[in-house]
Amino acid sequence: MAGQIHSFLSSSTEDFVSIFDHFDNDETSHRVFISRLPQRRLVEHLDITDIECYWLTDRGDEGSLEPSYQKIQTLINNRFSNHKGSVFLEGIEWLSSLHGFDELLGFIRTLSDSIHRTYWNLYLSIDKASFSPIEFNQIIREAPQITIEIEDSISHINEDSLITNSPIKEAGLEVELHQDGSPKLVMLTRLPQSGFSKSILQRRVLQWRRMGLDVSEVESALYSSKTSLMYDTYTMIEEKVRRAVQLDNWISENVEDSQERSIAKFRIRQLTGLEELERRYFSN
Repeated sequence: MAGQIHSFLSSSTEDFVSIFDHFDNDETSHRVFISRLPQRRLVEHLDITDIECYWLTDRGDEGSLEPSYQKIQTLINNRFSNHKGSVFLEGIEWLSSLHGFDELLGFIRTLSDSIHRTYWNLYLSIDKASFSPIEFNQIIREAPQITIEIEDSISHINEDSLITNSPIKEAGLEVELHQDGSPKLVMLTRLPQSGFSKSILQRRVLQWRRMGLDVSEVESALYSSKTSLMYDTYTMIEEKVRRAVQLDNWISENVEDSQERSIAKFRIRQLTGLEELERRYFSN
C-alpha cells in the first residue's frame, strides 16, 4: 500500500539495503536512496544502476545532499509529485545529533504528512541503540516498524561470502593478491537455489567484479523478473569462474614468462578463450 512511512531496524548500510528488493521492485517504480555512504562505497553493497542515490554529507561533493531538513524535504517532495516508488533514508541518527531530537521528530512528522495520498512509500533506517527508549517509541509511533522475513537469505549470503582458501570476507572484501600484484581468483561457495534472490545475485556479482572478472553476461539477468532464469545464468557463469580460478592458480605457479602470464590472465578475467587455455596448459 502506497502513501506510508515505515521504520526498519538496521545498524549498518548493509543491513538496510538487504530489504530493497522487497519493495516496489518493478520497472515502473522509482527508487531513491539517501545514504551516509558516497556512491563509490555504495557499489560495495548493491547495484545502484537503477537507483537514484545521494550522499548525505556536508562536504558539498557531486551527488551529495546537505544534512538540512529543508534540503532533504525539498528533494523528497519533488519526487513525490512524479511517478511512484520508494525513498530509503538513512542517517537520521546523525541528523538528530546535528539538529536535536525534537527537530528530527518534527521532520519525520512532516514527511509522513507529505507522503500521504501519494504513490510513494518511505523507509527510515533506525539504529535503536542510538536513541533512548522514549525517543525510539516516539519515532515508531510516527513511522511504524516493519520486519522483513529475510533471515534465510542473509544467512546464505554470510556463509557464502566466505571465500574458500582465503581470509576474504564480504564486509570488506580485501582481495588477496598474487606476487605480481594481480587480484587472486578464488572459488566462492556455490549459492543454493533455495532462497536465491536478485539481491543475493547482486552481491555475488560485486564479489566477482572485485576479483577483476568480467561478469557482464550475468549482469543482464539482474533485469529479469524470473528467479529461475537468474539462477540458470548464475550457474553458467559460476562454471566459467571455476575454470578461470583453476587456470589462474596454475598459471601463477607455473608460467614464468611475464608477458605470457599477463596475456593469459587478461583472457581469464574476461572469461574468454578458456577452452584454448585449458588445451594449452592442461592437455598433458
